[in-house]
Amino acid sequence: MNCIATIVSANYLAYARTLEASVRQHQPDADFRVLIVDRPTEEVKAAVARSGLRAVYAQDLGIPDFEHVAFKYELVELNTALKPTFLKSLFAEGFAKVAYLDPDIRVFSSLAPVFDPLDNANIVLTPHAMAPAMDGLRPSDIDFLRNGTFNLGFVALSNTAESIRILDWWEERCLTYGFNDLGFGTFVDQKWMDLVPCYFAGAYVLKHPGCNVAYWNLHEREVTGSKGNFHVGDYPLCFFHFSGVKAELPTVLSRHQTRHSIQPGTTLAELVADYCEALLRNEHKAFAGIKYTFSHFDNGDAITVTARRAACFTEGAASRPFAAGTPLHTLVKQKGMLKRSGDAETGANTLSFDQDSRRVRTINGLVRLAASVIGIERFSTLARYMGFLTRESNMARVLLDQPFELAHKRNNSRFF
Repeated sequence: MNCIATIVSANYLAYARTLEASVRQHQPDADFRVLIVDRPTEEVKAAVARSGLRAVYAQDLGIPDFEHVAFKYELVELNTALKPTFLKSLFAEGFAKVAYLDPDIRVFSSLAPVFDPLDNANIVLTPHAMAPAMDGLRPSDIDFLRNGTFNLGFVALSNTAESIRILDWWEERCLTYGFNDLGFGTFVDQKWMDLVPCYFAGAYVLKHPGCNVAYWNLHEREVTGSKGNFHVGDYPLCFFHFSGVKAELPTVLSRHQTRHSIQPGTTLAELVADYCEALLRNEHKAFAGIKYTFSHFDNGDAITVTARRAACFTEGAASRPFAAGTPLHTLVKQKGMLKRSGDAETGANTLSFDQDSRRVRTINGLVRLAASVIGIERFSTLARYMGFLTRESNMARVLLDQPFELAHKRNNSRFF
């Protein structure tokens, strides 16, 4: 029997329900499983029960020092880092083929194009794009180089010895170095897959234009048709990846791109509007309000990214990392590494920050002043050093007056 799997925290249960409904419609012979990346609190358990999904909890995967892994990673990092472990657990149940789909995917026709190649392949991957994108808009070829050749919102594997070797290798990398750290060279679970065709046998690159359609490849693919009969060229639309779509904003394709806009009356407009309607129908507003249970210490102190990185190398951090009053909690509090009241998460990136804001203009003025005072060569060296501090756990090490660790250790006790 085949299995289709996804991973969510409780606030994304509406997405998983929407995905499951589409799987039941178009691939009814496959089992559907969900991994919940949250603590099984009464609130979370009630939400999962209300969703009707067949689910297991991350803490039950048998990962050594799971609490430490959950602490050192942010929400998206942890959800993605657990992917190979979850897939291994499904093969241990005896499934012949397993396909992982991100929860913000919807299936529109048979998944035979995904499962059939696994008769002869060990792993099936889909590239972000099959045609260049360098038109001054985003994402571009440069973004694909940064984030990875293959989009890991989808991956499928057959139950073979080579597939288990792939998963073992991927699991070790994800649990140790599964950070969203582009400066370091990692992007959660995804960039590792660039190496799979080089390191392992039986990697199949699926170039079916109807599979994993998303904002990153719409420059080369046009979705046509209407509800129940969508196509991409001469191919049926197999599954669409609604990455960056917000249920409350059905007229916006994705906040992660600048190339495409939704034009009223088009097939794309219908696809996104129907998807947003399905999310709301599946109680998105209710589920979205569930607080991530790994976001704070047990006294309520919010855990910052810097504090998470500090736990990667602080002695004793693997023991009760979420407990207040422990040496780890005391240390990051003393060093000012906890979120202060009133601190806001801007979420700014190269697509979203406002170049004309007062804050940016002020900082740019200070940069020009510093460069004129200390000299451009010294300032360039300082800027490169500040870039180095944003990578890996280097900022946390400086704040804690710890030496840098620049070696890349294999299975480094899942520390960083």
